[in-house]
Amino acid sequence: MSRPFPFDLNIEHASTIPARLYTDPLILELEHERVFGRTWQLAGHASEVRESGQYFTTEVGGEAIVVLRDGDALRAFHNVCLHRAGPVAQGCGKRQTMQCRYHGWTYRLDGSLLRTPGMEEARNFTADEMHLVPVQVAAWGPLVFVNLDLKAPPLPHFLEDLPSRVTFDPSVSYTCIDRREYEVACNWKVYVDNYLEGYHIPLVHPSLHKELDDKQYRVEPKRYYSIQHAPLRGAASGDQDRLYRPDAANDAAQYYWLFPNMMLNIYFGQLQTNVVLPRGPDHTVVVFEWFALDQTVDPASDEWARRVAFSDKVQDEDREICEVVQRNLRSRVYDRGRYAPRQEQGVHHFHALLHEFLS
Repeated sequence: MSRPFPFDLNIEHASTIPARLYTDPLILELEHERVFGRTWQLAGHASEVRESGQYFTTEVGGEAIVVLRDGDALRAFHNVCLHRAGPVAQGCGKRQTMQCRYHGWTYRLDGSLLRTPGMEEARNFTADEMHLVPVQVAAWGPLVFVNLDLKAPPLPHFLEDLPSRVTFDPSVSYTCIDRREYEVACNWKVYVDNYLEGYHIPLVHPSLHKELDDKQYRVEPKRYYSIQHAPLRGAASGDQDRLYRPDAANDAAQYYWLFPNMMLNIYFGQLQTNVVLPRGPDHTVVVFEWFALDQTVDPASDEWARRVAFSDKVQDEDREICEVVQRNLRSRVYDRGRYAPRQEQGVHHFHALLHEFLS
């Protein structure tokens, strides 16, 4: 499949991507290979691999991965023993070696083979040839990314100028304050489409609509990421039920999206990451994590609890509409729609990148 669908880079003339891309299991297999297998994926936190020997495990593009600290070096490998495909690490923790829990083959932190019980009588066996298969790994602030493609450009190439827009104080050890997972009965792209436009906010999120000035909403597409600028509404009488009150330091919410499936939401001293994980053509898990950019924020405060509860409410509203859309994408009367040129630039940008990678 060299050209999975035609696509017009001019949003004023473009049609949306075909409905089958949201429902066909073969498309998801292709995405695992060409999209998730070739892009940088958020894997975990730098705090989990701060000391030598610390490690954590994860899954990226259907592949089991282990990320670890080996002295000063950050490393990542396929979590697959080269004997008979057992796992060399489980969960997270701290060890000076990795041992397969199937037959006990043991690897050093650099991935080289250390011990092979039972292989004494094997002929033409060379331990040096049985090195764990590496993947690319890099950190940006408190976030650790991996890329299964060893030939892919490094992480800064994809981040572009994002680190200058979202800065992390190197003297601060950022830790995850809260983590939640949401299951949504939709294709991962339905959820990403929904995130990338504010067009639906007045109808789907009336509480959020009270907070944001949708007339000032705009999208700024870059090469591999985009920004949704959403200024907060000015303070007015009768809005005592507002959650966010703008001031000189906090007068806007910024929503960053990094192709293909990661979001960073920044407002009022907090950074929230969302990672959209496909679990099937119509099944998605969205992982929300919160970090405090303002170190004076008390995660045990009532104010913080209100903010998380507000996020839960917005997420429930998104889940409901995304699940309805997923069902309707199977309708015999729908195939391709059209983009609203001002409001859906982010969606069009996402679909253009999707077309590029799938092609």
